[in-house]
Amino acid sequence: MGQSVRWTRMLVADFVRRRRRMSLTDHVTDGNSPVVAINQLAEERRAAGLATSAELAARAAIDPVLYERMEAGHLLPTKAEFDRLREALGGVAPERLYRVDILQILGAAEGYGGGTARNIIERNRGSERLFVAQDEVTWLERREIPREKVDAFLSMSCGTLASPHLLLDTVAAARALGISFVATAGAAGCCGKPYLGLGQYDAGESFSQAKIRYAQSIGATTTVVWCTADQQTALNAAAHRKFRDGIEHPIREMQILGFLEEHVRALGDRMPWKREVRRSVLAEGHGEYSNVHTAAFEAEVRLLSLIPGVEVVGTYDGSIEDRSPCAGRSRPAWRGPWKADSTPEEVQARRVALADMAASYGADTVACQHQGCHQIWGRYASDRLAVRHAVSILAEALGCEHPDRAQAAAQLGDAAAVVEQTRPIWRTWGMTEDEALELARMQVAGGIFAADPLSCGHGAHGREAGVIPIDVLLGRSPGLVRPA
Repeated sequence: MGQSVRWTRMLVADFVRRRRRMSLTDHVTDGNSPVVAINQLAEERRAAGLATSAELAARAAIDPVLYERMEAGHLLPTKAEFDRLREALGGVAPERLYRVDILQILGAAEGYGGGTARNIIERNRGSERLFVAQDEVTWLERREIPREKVDAFLSMSCGTLASPHLLLDTVAAARALGISFVATAGAAGCCGKPYLGLGQYDAGESFSQAKIRYAQSIGATTTVVWCTADQQTALNAAAHRKFRDGIEHPIREMQILGFLEEHVRALGDRMPWKREVRRSVLAEGHGEYSNVHTAAFEAEVRLLSLIPGVEVVGTYDGSIEDRSPCAGRSRPAWRGPWKADSTPEEVQARRVALADMAASYGADTVACQHQGCHQIWGRYASDRLAVRHAVSILAEALGCEHPDRAQAAAQLGDAAAVVEQTRPIWRTWGMTEDEALELARMQVAGGIFAADPLSCGHGAHGREAGVIPIDVLLGRSPGLVRPA
């Protein structure tokens, strides 16, 4: 363990050196101003021949003190202010000022969402109902007031429903750690970004305020989110209220990895470990996206290092290298286009390349920081490379993990077979077979991610008489079943 801890400290120290500009405080009421949005405002201002921030503020008709906050990254402009800044800078392209994820919060990203805000929030509910039975759900889908006050509001986002085992593992781990909490997901756990992304600022602000009021009503002093976009949205909203209205944010905002790390450290020798988890882990994240992503990436490494048996052998920024299957997410224009795989042959080639890459680090497991990246990487798991989230690895060590049925379904690659195997689940929601088949077709993506047959016919996945080697209910597929 000593060597693993030393290696982890070295990795974190390297993060700090490379990302010093992206420093983030997870508490916005302590007098410090967190950086909510790294930007290129100062660089573009100087390129336009404007020596001082006051000059640009005057041209854009923005209060100079507020603009200083924007340039420092402490405050986002409104959409109207952003448009005036672009005009004052000679019509500069939006992505030259902010990354795509921030442009989405501003309502300035073209093609965001692909539907109404409600559709965006609800689109992953089908995965929940295909992979988690109604009596297995351990979170609220409507915000309810508990009988007793709690310490934390686990607002587990809306996109996490696409891999609902992550929600089950989060709740189970939090219970094992003795945390007092209320957990929600879906619309009840959303941050309101879908409204902001579609330019519906008032609706987004109302959504955010309702979330704060709920947290306060249940006694929570901390709101914990899964999605880094949720934390970005919350910190941005808090900054708007603080600098424009003089209102301090009343709730501590944390991302799930840092929150769990904090509790594991606090318990120390009292941690209720059930087993050692023998994994050599390559921690994946997107350190260059934002300060929020960087902080979550660092917390991922630290949390993994605390789990008995886990060795963090390195870090991998999935946004930098085109070999990464999530390199196309929030991709800046200057990186050029990225081609997603569209055939089984392309998938298999990338699957082998990723296993080779991980092996070069000495890793047998990739742990992605973001739930969306986990969903993408999981489709490329193999007998040589497992894909498990840090929260699930923690749950493993606590003896309370759940099967990753979404990953197994993608690797089964046959929608009809997925429907048949998950029948005990979707019937609890009153779904018809046709409805379940439509959801399964979306999950298997035309079958291109089906596991290599050679991966399903030997070793831990060997074919048994009358049994399909990949078992969705049990979460049994290449990369998910570990040899005894």
